[in-house]
Amino acid sequence: MLLVTFHGGSGSSSINNVHVYDTPDGKHLTKDALGAPTHGKLSELRAMVLANGLLYVANGAKSQSTVLAYDLPSSGTSFTYAAPLIGPTLSKKGHFETALAHPFGIAFNGATCFISNQDTNVVGQVTVSNVEVETTVVDHDHGGLAVSFDSGKVKNSVRDVAIANGILFVCDEPDKVINLYSLADGSYLGSSNTLAGGPTHIAINNRGLYVSAGSTLYWGQLPPSTSSASLSLQTITPTPPSQGLKIGGISFDGASTVYVPYQLGVGGNNPGGSIYSYSVSQQYPPVLSNATPLVPSVKDTPEFVLYWSGGS
Repeated sequence: MLLVTFHGGSGSSSINNVHVYDTPDGKHLTKDALGAPTHGKLSELRAMVLANGLLYVANGAKSQSTVLAYDLPSSGTSFTYAAPLIGPTLSKKGHFETALAHPFGIAFNGATCFISNQDTNVVGQVTVSNVEVETTVVDHDHGGLAVSFDSGKVKNSVRDVAIANGILFVCDEPDKVINLYSLADGSYLGSSNTLAGGPTHIAINNRGLYVSAGSTLYWGQLPPSTSSASLSLQTITPTPPSQGLKIGGISFDGASTVYVPYQLGVGGNNPGGSIYSYSVSQQYPPVLSNATPLVPSVKDTPEFVLYWSGGS
């Protein structure tokens, strides 16, 4: 099955729940997979991660700014609300009490969760057994994250995150690079080569890092350790349904198939894009072939997809 989050918000075509599609036929199974949280509401959902026997979802709207945990169903497609991992973080006066603001990406290293936050432009570290946000602020010249503004509001900032081999990979959208940090102490290890567009989403599969940056998909072999932390990314863009469509957060079913959400517009659009599946070769760099429209059209801009082998 494929779980999908969308841009969401308050538009007439906005989708603020997880939709589920069957694989490989693309049958639409449900449009409200997530139960409502005890406090607040679901709005502008972003990254989804399966970890520690739960589904974690970034509830990204600024007014919500939570990461929610859901129990996995033994059958069917209804995920029962379990608890908030963290949040809400807004005080009664509307001020953020922690660094968690407009969460986007989620990555787990055991019981430790790393959450990227677009409005505060930091990555927060949360231990599941002891929910307390820790952040490391680094100046830009020494690996800090860049940010750009539009009319005084954050326009481009930190996006998705991923973890492998003791390294935290972070999308620095304004500088068009992937930054690398040590999981042990948060120290800056370096950056990838500069990309043609700003990176927004990351996925890991078969010892490779996949990066969505505008309409281009990049791939690079994962560095084996922090002592040799370099990352060289190259284009492996598959054949899209049409030119110029941005690529969201992709997901793999293991090693043979990748699911790619294509974004039409910036949210609230109907149609908002589509979801395609591709065969993935085992060579380096991988080749994506056999383009198949799993979901030819969706009613809002798809943000992330997540393959899930459970349910029925």
